[in-house]
Amino acid sequence: MKPLILPILLWAIVSNCFTGSVCGQSPSDSSEIKSLPLLQEPLIITTDTSEEKLAEGHRSHFETGLSYQSNDVYLGRKDSAILPYYIPQFSYYHKSGFFVITSLNYLKNATDSRIDLVTLAGGYMFHKAGYEGQLTLSKYFYSTQSTSVKSQISASLEYDNSYDFGFIEPFVTGTLNFGTKTDIVGLFGLEHSFYLASGKMDITPTIAVSGSTQNYYSDYYKKARFNVKKQKLQTGITSITGTVQDASTFKILDYEPTIPINYRFGKCTINFSPTYSIPVQPAVVAIQTQLSNGTVLNRTKTEKLENTFYWSMGFSILF
Repeated sequence: MKPLILPILLWAIVSNCFTGSVCGQSPSDSSEIKSLPLLQEPLIITTDTSEEKLAEGHRSHFETGLSYQSNDVYLGRKDSAILPYYIPQFSYYHKSGFFVITSLNYLKNATDSRIDLVTLAGGYMFHKAGYEGQLTLSKYFYSTQSTSVKSQISASLEYDNSYDFGFIEPFVTGTLNFGTKTDIVGLFGLEHSFYLASGKMDITPTIAVSGSTQNYYSDYYKKARFNVKKQKLQTGITSITGTVQDASTFKILDYEPTIPINYRFGKCTINFSPTYSIPVQPAVVAIQTQLSNGTVLNRTKTEKLENTFYWSMGFSILF
């Protein structure tokens, strides 16, 4: 994909919203709007399963949109380089609750311009008396040049649970990430939505804690972290690889407060989601350096973690 395609897509969406008949709906149609899934963590594709969207008789529909993600951060971990993504997405939602989603992550930074990831996903979502559930199966196709910390994950199976008590909505997500070894990921959080502008805007302060095994992260250190094309290796060094110790042990990895904001007009939605990631429990990495004369040097290093502010912004239209 050429970089020019992305602004063209955005222009087409905006044009439809302001001039197309699809946006010329009455305010009562706003319950049909579903916000663009926030892909700040592309491994976990989420959809808005609000009561209005899952109400009996809501129609099947298509949705398309474009979002921008300022950096690729997963469970508090990130690559040494900033990885901003433009993410066009196309989805189909059936009134029965089944859905399919396809998207791509286009990387554009100071040194790289490429399609870094293509994602295909499908699943089923439902709602009953305040309980919301969603099952999603995703397949990931990463570029061989990708240095995303998630680039060694090939597929995932995720189940989301939440229950709305009115004053607070707790949610729990369990995920299996498939790579050379299977990782178990758990997420627990609390949120509450506030509605403004006659219900057209919602603001949802959220706090979440996540944990996981780290086989995917060990594979990232082996194959991507010290990518020869990315690193300016010293003369005489042929390769550097790393292995995360105790990668199969489940650990709490980060805390993330976030405040997603959605604004709806007609059949269109704008969303913005700022997030502050607080990683914990740094990995201990065994690093192996191969010299051109055949010498192998081994050392152990504890990774340096730092808090990260990142954000995503998206625009979508429902057909």
